[in-house]
Amino acid sequence: MFDIIYLGRRGVRFIKRYPRTFTIVGFLFIFGIGIWVGREVPFEKIPDYFKSHTDPERSDETKQVLPGIVHRQILDNGVLTNILSVAPDTVAIRPYRALSAGIGTESLPSIARRHGAPIAINGGFFEMGGTFRGESVGALKIDGEWMSEPEQGRGVVGFRTVDGKIETYIDRIALQHEIVLPNGTTLEIDGINRGRLRNELVLYRPHFHNVTLTMSDGVEVVVQNSKVVDIHDGQGSSRIPADGYILSANGRKRASLLKHIALGDSVEIRETVIPERVGDSNLWAGFTHVIGGGPLLLQNGTISTTAAYKREGFDASFHSFWHPRTAVGKKADGTLLFVTITAAKPFVRRGVKLQQLAKLFLEWGATDAVNLDGGFSSMMIIRNQVVSIKLPQRARSQSGDKSKPAAPKKQPEKNVKPPPSDKQSEKDAKLSLSKKQPENKSESVSPNKQEPQKATPERNTKTARGNRRVRPMPMFQGRSISDAILIFPRGSAQ
Repeated sequence: MFDIIYLGRRGVRFIKRYPRTFTIVGFLFIFGIGIWVGREVPFEKIPDYFKSHTDPERSDETKQVLPGIVHRQILDNGVLTNILSVAPDTVAIRPYRALSAGIGTESLPSIARRHGAPIAINGGFFEMGGTFRGESVGALKIDGEWMSEPEQGRGVVGFRTVDGKIETYIDRIALQHEIVLPNGTTLEIDGINRGRLRNELVLYRPHFHNVTLTMSDGVEVVVQNSKVVDIHDGQGSSRIPADGYILSANGRKRASLLKHIALGDSVEIRETVIPERVGDSNLWAGFTHVIGGGPLLLQNGTISTTAAYKREGFDASFHSFWHPRTAVGKKADGTLLFVTITAAKPFVRRGVKLQQLAKLFLEWGATDAVNLDGGFSSMMIIRNQVVSIKLPQRARSQSGDKSKPAAPKKQPEKNVKPPPSDKQSEKDAKLSLSKKQPENKSESVSPNKQEPQKATPERNTKTARGNRRVRPMPMFQGRSISDAILIFPRGSAQ
């Protein structure tokens, strides 16, 4: 307390002694803050935000989009809620990575088009910048192989197919991932397909990237067919074999790895899923696909508390503010609910609190639910149309039927004059012809050859570079994301 009072008094004395200096420094400080705010705050979106609160339009539409799939869309007070109800015996569900790689981002419409999926929804959290931009933050398992480790104790949703029916489980899980060496020693794997931190051992698989993108302060062990074929110490960024993986370690983990491993050794990776529900470990080991998010919203019909949100690592600014949301829920009969709650207008950040979202899932009949990535990543696509926003009529018509041929351009009519009928008209014709002679005297026009008439140029003619056919603007693409959940009709190609 003494230090604060002392510094305050010194500050007052400085202002009294050097008022001009204080004024200049204060002005520069405020000017700098103004520049930063001008760059970071999208002021042009503020009117759209207030308009969304006063939007008088109300609607509640329900329709069947595919056999066993019903879409309900609710527009109320500028907030658009999309609820996709999916029967588990009529679809195939699979998560996909952006660009089919461990890092990088891609728009949801692009992912859906590339895999031919009629329905798509955004997935889990991811790194927003840096070298590992697009790396999944949280659990991601595709076709039985872990692409990213779970954030310890956060909510996830798992999918598997049993007797032609999708089984879904929602819980909080952790993953115990370790290497078993020939002498029985085990080393814990700290991460999968992500940046290597201090004193960590990270596993890199071929779908991550061509190389590990690591610094030269560690060791990298190349494993093919479960045997150590090479060891790179102090080199970094090793090439990942297509039929194997790389164990990359630094700090204390580097010393342990070099101590217990040698060329030609056989190694084994052992993984154990530890769910919150006791006794479900073997069940989770059999899941083909797992995608992480958090926090858990519902469990056995009970709404999670804010204290539970905090244990998963989510503070009040995340769960107690009206963010756009994406979430997945499950009913007692196995019916799945895929939900997005966003602003009706693009680039307007409106949504719902997590406690309110959990109550809505209860109203819709869900027993379990988990939150996925939200914000500007929230998006749902049905048959190549983004339904998580309300596009203007003009934009919808442009992004709709693009297969119609363009109307042919109307050719300008040639201005053909009738031949002169008397001597005076002949004289006028000769006079007009003399006016059309080229300015360059060296260029002459033969009297026996009539100069071809040029077509009258159209209005607003552009230059050669700009005279192109105007193409319609692409539909709203949303923020590029790292992974997505795609839904296919049963039996269709994936």
